[in-house]
Amino acid sequence: MSMTAAPFVIGLRQLPYYDSLQTPESLAGWFQQRLEEGLCEFGHSNLEKDREGLLGQAIRQLPADQRQKLCFNMSAGVVPARQNEDHFGAKYYDTRPEYLDGVVNRTLKQLGVEQLNTFMLMRPDPLMDVEATGRALDAIVESGRARQIGVANFLPAQWRHLQAAMKTSLACQQMEMSIARSQMLFDGMWDSMQRDNMAGLAGSPLWGGRIFENQLGQMLRTMADTHQASPGGVALAWLHTIPGQPRAVVGTLRPVRLQALAQDAGLTLIRQEWFALLEAVRAYRVP
Repeated sequence: MSMTAAPFVIGLRQLPYYDSLQTPESLAGWFQQRLEEGLCEFGHSNLEKDREGLLGQAIRQLPADQRQKLCFNMSAGVVPARQNEDHFGAKYYDTRPEYLDGVVNRTLKQLGVEQLNTFMLMRPDPLMDVEATGRALDAIVESGRARQIGVANFLPAQWRHLQAAMKTSLACQQMEMSIARSQMLFDGMWDSMQRDNMAGLAGSPLWGGRIFENQLGQMLRTMADTHQASPGGVALAWLHTIPGQPRAVVGTLRPVRLQALAQDAGLTLIRQEWFALLEAVRAYRVP
């Protein structure tokens, strides 16, 4: 997978809920701060296409050298009901070539960038014409509009079916993954990704903040004190300890939290700490 030097990816899905970031000027300043901290990789999806205008205006206010450092991962393929203009009003999946081309072209134009780092299919589509979709994804890379292709929430048989129709190697898979959501480490999913040379992107690595509650939260705080780090930093270190080192996609946009996570990026856990955190959230020991 083509990687940036950023220790984690910042997902932009929560942007509408940050009142302080709703002007191009304030958002441009926020991007500048993140770049100064070495945080240059951001996640975006077609679910938030109504925010692309604001993002583009902010990006265009940055100096050229800073704009070139920004790196965007884009996911598409899910059309929410609010974007459905027909009379059915259903949420649906769309992986047709014309739809994917339209999403990529619109996003590049709106954001004012020349290339996406990663273009990902957000969900496996039961109506996907694999041959046509595979050709479309290859064309997106060959035209320079995206550096690489990934998927999200696919099973091994599903990504291998798609891969068989492509010349471009699938670079990564994003899925919900955290101390509280670790089943892929035990059911063969993570092993399949490693076998197929797919990097992992861990969505919801802090489980929406719920990992800081109850016994797990207490243990995270205790380990944080021991390591002179933040509880969130310990939670991300748990992911980094896994062979293959899945990269977290964090949802918070609060500067103080992002700064703390960035400062703790070099933290490592010993084996006993890793299993102790797993046991705390499961409330039972491994067999």
